Amino acid sequence: MTMTASTAALLAAYNEAVMKRNKAVNLTGFKEKDQSLMRNVYDSLTVYEEEFFPVNGRCLDMGTGGGFPGMVLAIIRPDMRFLLMDSLDKRIRFLEETAEEMHIKNIRAVHMRAEEGGKRRKLRETFDVVTARAVKSLPVLLEWTIPYVKVGGIMAAMKGPAGKKELEQSGKVLELMGGVLEKEKDLLLPDGSRRCIFYFRKEKATPKSYPRKTGIAERNPIIG
Repeated sequence: MTMTASTAALLAAYNEAVMKRNKAVNLTGFKEKDQSLMRNVYDSLTVYEEEFFPVNGRCLDMGTGGGFPGMVLAIIRPDMRFLLMDSLDKRIRFLEETAEEMHIKNIRAVHMRAEEGGKRRKLRETFDVVTARAVKSLPVLLEWTIPYVKVGGIMAAMKGPAGKKELEQSGKVLELMGGVLEKEKDLLLPDGSRRCIFYFRKEKATPKSYPRKTGIAERNPIIG
């Protein structure tokens, strides 16, 4: 992926904004600017595969937290529309305010739980791609996210080394949600951190009974 100097500068400025507000809003566990630049911004860029992010497409970032990877992706793909979802209202306010200050016009941030949004007609099966970084175990995450993906679209799960084991537990829920594993990417960040990213293609519509009501997937995940 090639990046212009202006885009790189915007990413650095966004990282500065996160650091500035971090103590008040708890956007990231990293306290140093350079550490955040590597472990948040650079890490967010690793999920980007041009083939999965269509021109003028629509992307949902589930559990966006400090806007990683959602805000980073929105900066590098201004043609796409991004919905950043989080269950903590303070983070949503930060994202909205920062997007306005930095003139990032292709994002909208919403305070909502995954299970609630997955039942809404205007959100369900409407996204070309859904991303999630370090959000719950894979069996829970797939039930939360795949209902948002349109048939033919992609769910991209960013995981640590434990992701391999979680994938082994996810066959049943993946089949129920209508998805298949299309691509798996292993990588090593410059600081030595290991990542694995799974790209799931949605092949058929998700049954309307999913996602289940708030909290059920976490208490009783579909394993197998």
